[in-house]
Amino acid sequence: MDLSLSARPAEFAVPRGPGAASGARDFVRGTLLRRGFRGDHEDAVLLASELVANVLRHTASQPVVRLVGDARSVRVEVFDASPLLPCTRVSGPSGGWGLVVVARLATRWGVDPRPDGKVVWYELDAEVGAEDDPAA
Repeated sequence: MDLSLSARPAEFAVPRGPGAASGARDFVRGTLLRRGFRGDHEDAVLLASELVANVLRHTASQPVVRLVGDARSVRVEVFDASPLLPCTRVSGPSGGWGLVVVARLATRWGVDPRPDGKVVWYELDAEVGAEDDPAA
């Protein structure tokens, strides 16, 4: 993803507590609309919600959602202050689906350890037809 052509990053510090995941979804949905992202907004919103829920469930830190992108591609990052890296676990009725869903829906995803915690991120590309592609 060539972020040099993208608009400035948008960032939202998600307050812990009731409505946290909902606030993150609203932030991502609104930012995608403002950026004119042509990809699947519902996938982007779902994945952000999953990553924020993981931070709330597995850490004591405040999640921070950062979104960068444009009409063609978007990268969403969720930062938390825990040094523990996420891992997939056996999925079932009690959970374990978050990273499975991220891996299935994202174009790319990963985890970047940082000195002050980690960033779990995903990227989604829009299906751009030849009529939408200025390079065509």
